[in-house]
Amino acid sequence: MPFITAPQQLTKTVELLDVRGQQAPWSTGVVLVRGHEVAIVETGHTSCGARIVKELEKREIAPEAVRYILVTHRHGDHCGGATPLARALPNVTVAGHKHTIATLRDPTRLNEGARKLFGRYTEEVQPLPPEAATRELQDGDVLDLGGDVKIEVIGVPGHTSDHLAYLEQRSGTLYTGDAAGLVGRQYHSVIPTSFPPSFQYATYRSSLERLRERTPRIVAFAHAGAVTGSDVPLILSRALSTLDEWRDVVETAWRTSKSQNAVAQAVRDRFLGELDAFPAEARSFFLQVLALGFLSSLFPDAT
Repeated sequence: MPFITAPQQLTKTVELLDVRGQQAPWSTGVVLVRGHEVAIVETGHTSCGARIVKELEKREIAPEAVRYILVTHRHGDHCGGATPLARALPNVTVAGHKHTIATLRDPTRLNEGARKLFGRYTEEVQPLPPEAATRELQDGDVLDLGGDVKIEVIGVPGHTSDHLAYLEQRSGTLYTGDAAGLVGRQYHSVIPTSFPPSFQYATYRSSLERLRERTPRIVAFAHAGAVTGSDVPLILSRALSTLDEWRDVVETAWRTSKSQNAVAQAVRDRFLGELDAFPAEARSFFLQVLALGFLSSLFPDAT
């Protein structure tokens, strides 16, 4: 299964960028969608905002030409760059789910939770400027960039309740955010994004099914890269089968041990070698967090 692991033009209207989330190369992907106007789909961490501005400059895209910043959900590694971008782009509207927009207006609670859960692996989200234009999006909305370039909004809760995916209709390019998992570039594994406290297994699975049913021609992932053509149904099917394998591992470990540590160890033993979406030194830590989120969803009284 070929996997696009370098920034490049995906279609005539969609370009994949590397904005170095976690301060590491190719850990966070963002897409530019260009019609008569421009949309930035996803923003990465706060520090990624300045990198996106530089990418616009390299392409001689005027700040005034950017119409939308489209955010998938309220986690800091996805929404953090929206604030510096809103300051730098005079005509832009920051768009996302109503809970995402509310979080960007006041990220206090998000920042507190992220520091507690992720420690040094997080960046603080700054509040949007009071004057920043925003738009609350819903499932089924369509944003017209002109030139027959339109982006459809798809509601895909489960990773978080406010998660949205974005489909550029003409090319069939789907940006999944965290709704379809973390894709390993070496083994093409798909690790579910089961971060607590928001992950809900059944809802996440239904959203994945919905994305697969849309039969996109290209799928771009937030962490990071893309697949195309006949590999698209394969990677989405793999995401579903791996999700269910995680369920089985977590259920078996919990029912056998009634121990959070044992569940985390079972997940690390089975999946650590497949998690190459994060820097090597961070993988064990993130797997432990993901295991806790999965356990919390399946057995709410366990945590």
